[in-house]
Amino acid sequence: MTDHFKHAFSTDSVKKIENELISNGTESFLLMMRAAYAACQYLLSVSADDIIIFCGKGNNGGDGYGLAALLHLSNRKIRVIQIEAPKTPEANQALTLCQNLGIKVGGYFEFEQVGTWYVDALLGSGLVEAPRAKYENVIKFLLSERNKGKSVLSLDMPSGLNASTGQGYGLVVNASQTITFLAMKQGILTGEAVDFVGELIFNNLGENETKIKPDAHILEKTNCDFGHIKPSAHKGTRGSVLVVGGMKGMEGAGILASLAALKSGAGKVFWCTDNQNVERPSEIIVVEPATKKIMDLIKSCQVCVLGPGMNLDFESLAELIWYSNIPLVLDAGGLRWLASKKPSKREANFICTPHLGEANDLVDDTKMDRFELLSTLQKKFDGDWVLKGAGTLIYEEKKVWINKLNMPQLATAGSGDVLAGCISGVWSAGSKSPARTGVWLHSHYAHNAEREKVYPFLTASDLLT
Repeated sequence: MTDHFKHAFSTDSVKKIENELISNGTESFLLMMRAAYAACQYLLSVSADDIIIFCGKGNNGGDGYGLAALLHLSNRKIRVIQIEAPKTPEANQALTLCQNLGIKVGGYFEFEQVGTWYVDALLGSGLVEAPRAKYENVIKFLLSERNKGKSVLSLDMPSGLNASTGQGYGLVVNASQTITFLAMKQGILTGEAVDFVGELIFNNLGENETKIKPDAHILEKTNCDFGHIKPSAHKGTRGSVLVVGGMKGMEGAGILASLAALKSGAGKVFWCTDNQNVERPSEIIVVEPATKKIMDLIKSCQVCVLGPGMNLDFESLAELIWYSNIPLVLDAGGLRWLASKKPSKREANFICTPHLGEANDLVDDTKMDRFELLSTLQKKFDGDWVLKGAGTLIYEEKKVWINKLNMPQLATAGSGDVLAGCISGVWSAGSKSPARTGVWLHSHYAHNAEREKVYPFLTASDLLT
């Protein structure tokens, strides 16, 4: 582990890392004070003053007491509010340190609690159920202060979030900054968690190595394989993609997926649509949805994209492609076909790219967290999976990858079609990691488009300009 984190861990794994360090001679209280020092250094770097620290009963509260002591020694105005008395030896030790320094520790509403900065040291990363009423009241207060433009620094995790899943338990602290310690928590990077963490800061507390296996890997460009195009390449050797979708009324989906495939590595793209007269970019080759034609293209193309802008009227084509040997990217209408028809498992390689609603339909369950959902999809259907949304999750090479580049600008019609095309394009060019490479490339296109944008928001076609 380094401060430029490459891995993410569940709560159980983080606890194992802590136990590993303690068994090797590192005192638990020392880890607590390192966390407090990291938070103190951040607050000093932004010239924070008039700081109110809310402390819970666990070690997260202990981090808060340790922070109070260090800020007091740095001549900052602080107030410490105890929500519950400490329940761990380390937190009690940190509280005693505060008291020995003459810091008054008050109860909730015991004295004036309006400040300029607030520190959320309430519940941290160990939360597994909804906060009790006394914590809810504090969270409500912090939310009201955030709405007034005040700053809230959460220690380790915004209170109210599950650090393993990213799910919230009702009320959640809306932090302006979150500093997380020792190991990156996987839940902080995905799902609804990204709405609450604000600026994310990571500090490994000086611990660079661990024998504990990570639960997820952070997606970076260095983890991608874009294939290889020889200097002597021509359109016939670069790989061809068949896109089945973009049927009448939804032609744009087929065009976006086809263009994305071309711009991501494909030498040729054949677009199968029932609207032969639609205006389209000159680079796209249009073919009719006839069984014989599709069978011929399955033999000559390297990858097929099935589903963008496709309805269930074309289920016979979907079945033909599913049981063929062509590498397959399944999206949108293809995923609806998979959920509806429940075919036997596919022998050839495939990648599915559902959003949350499609994923829930595929497993017939709406209550799973994103990591559990990804695992269930893969076990049920095999293949590799891209679970779209903030903090996109990817299952590839028997590992989970997290794309930490969150862009709400991608929440627009057609964005998923572009992603399917990106994956197919790099795959056709020989990529050994098309799922995560396509996801990274999709984000890269979006960042480029964001820099060049003219209008307030992006459209899917902006990603391909």
